[in-house]
Amino acid sequence: MLVQGIFLGISLSFLIGPLLFAIVEAGISQGFRAGVSVASGIWTSDVLYVLAAFYGIEAMEALVALPDFKLWAGILGGLLLFGFGLGSLLKAKGPVESPDTPQLQHVTKASKTYLWWWVRGFLLNTINPGTVFFWLGIVSAVVVPSGWTKQEMLVFFGGMMGTLVITDTSKAWAAKKLRKFLTPRHTSQIQRGIGWLMIGFGVFLGIRAFF
Repeated sequence: MLVQGIFLGISLSFLIGPLLFAIVEAGISQGFRAGVSVASGIWTSDVLYVLAAFYGIEAMEALVALPDFKLWAGILGGLLLFGFGLGSLLKAKGPVESPDTPQLQHVTKASKTYLWWWVRGFLLNTINPGTVFFWLGIVSAVVVPSGWTKQEMLVFFGGMMGTLVITDTSKAWAAKKLRKFLTPRHTSQIQRGIGWLMIGFGVFLGIRAFF
């Protein structure tokens, strides 16, 4: 159970998507703590879904079964990604902080945005129909057929979440290290690229909701 959870967590951590780009963008533009703030918002959302799997699997199934759930969830998630992507583009046009900026000034500025980065990660993961279907699929395809007890489920999900915490923290750390080698122009270009990617994911998610 622990090994299965770890391997599933590793597989999930290597998926290329808006969550990965959100962590990288925060790490490059604001540093390690901002990247971890985004990741912690994602973890909080995942823990809530795990709790729902523990105590409310019927409620999750009922939610997915609601008329037009996929449509409205896809539209809302697409608009959220589009908005965050547009925000990244607008920030990329502004002045970019140099990697040589004194550490104290950087920490003071970044500390004001940690909550915002956390909210960003939380919303990106929560208001996403793919996340709902993912956790519902894990429970229905892995947990329920295995007939695990609550303690065994805790071991499985603990291994999975522990792996995600380690890998996401590593992503934020790597983004911070990469930041040292980037000029302000490079940072702006990366932020702009991530913004366009998020807009693309948002448009795709919105269009897919109609099919």
